[in-house]
Amino acid sequence: MGEPMQMTNGHAAGDWWDLTKPVGEVDPEITAIIRKEKDRQRRELEMIASENFASAACLQAMGSCLNNKYSEGYPGQRYYGGTKFVDEIEVLCQKRALSVYGLDPEKWGVNVQPYSGSPANFAVFTGISCYSRNLDYAKFREIADENNAYLLADMAHISGLVAAGAVPSPFEHCDIVTTTTHKTLRGVRAGMIFFRKGVRSVGKDGKPIMYNLESPINQAVFPGLQGGPHNHAIAGVAVALKQAAMPEFKTYIQQVIKNCQAMCKMMMDKGYHVVTDGSDNHLLLIDLRSKGINGSKTEKILEEVSIACNKNTCPGDKSALNPSGLRFGTPALTSRGFVEKDFEKVTDFIDRAILLAVEIQTVSGKMLKDFKAKMVEEPFSSKIAALRAEVEAFAIAFPIPGLEDM
Repeated sequence: MGEPMQMTNGHAAGDWWDLTKPVGEVDPEITAIIRKEKDRQRRELEMIASENFASAACLQAMGSCLNNKYSEGYPGQRYYGGTKFVDEIEVLCQKRALSVYGLDPEKWGVNVQPYSGSPANFAVFTGISCYSRNLDYAKFREIADENNAYLLADMAHISGLVAAGAVPSPFEHCDIVTTTTHKTLRGVRAGMIFFRKGVRSVGKDGKPIMYNLESPINQAVFPGLQGGPHNHAIAGVAVALKQAAMPEFKTYIQQVIKNCQAMCKMMMDKGYHVVTDGSDNHLLLIDLRSKGINGSKTEKILEEVSIACNKNTCPGDKSALNPSGLRFGTPALTSRGFVEKDFEKVTDFIDRAILLAVEIQTVSGKMLKDFKAKMVEEPFSSKIAALRAEVEAFAIAFPIPGLEDM
């Protein structure tokens, strides 16, 4: 038999009852893995266009007591009691979302409950994934009107750029706008659905035809797709929206675009084909066919030298399983303080990695499995290790946002 538990206020007070211990004490194994990931993010160059670093303030909101509260329904119409403060947070998040995009609450509404971008889109489709130029929303609107259709824009990739006024806004022409909140908006992982309200058009009889989007969208989110909202995530989104309204955020977004355009020029100067010959936003797509190698192999080499990006199809590709391109984004590195001159070093690392991939392919042949096998053989394994050491020594000099040790 173990030691008898001591009683405090009539309750057993064994170690199992102490819920105030930090994760480092409670679960050293998980803590160690989280810290390894933190170290990886610090040592590597994160260039996946859809990734960014959330602020410490956003992460603190995510880790708050709001995680404890269940609140199915919407503000003022919950299925549970004790929701007055989560109602306050959700309403504040909605107000900030409309404000940061300059929307009139009489003409627009927003649902901030989607858990991420996928259900936000599924619940209700133009959007950007690897297109580096501005979209012609007016033309999309024209096509939609010709077919009496609603126009929906997924602005997940560019939501931060839209908030900063750095690219054309979809709100002028669209009926519904969806977005994630963790990409260029630099918040926590969640989603939002904006929808028009009020008069949509005027009928032949001169009577107004009203939008009927709010109720169907809200019902599609809950109870259609989701249960209780993630109140801690909504709070994190609210914090990110407050930060996005600050002048510093506009400066950040301007630097994101400057860095991307500088990187485009640097890669073209090195002889690479940048699809669309440049970028208006935060991402660029490089077509590697002129180099005689594909995106799968170069992505693998870049990962091995601590540069994270992703393979991507290019115009003319016949299969998504064998893409010709690489997609890069500048938001995350810009969040770490990178400016144009720092991307000179970044593009040099990328160029050297791609040339190394071409060198390996001359020995391995076209098959990816043979390519991977040659990567771990000499002299290539040593060349990869040497380049990785250079990349990590460069990257570690730049701080990463977020919580200090997690």
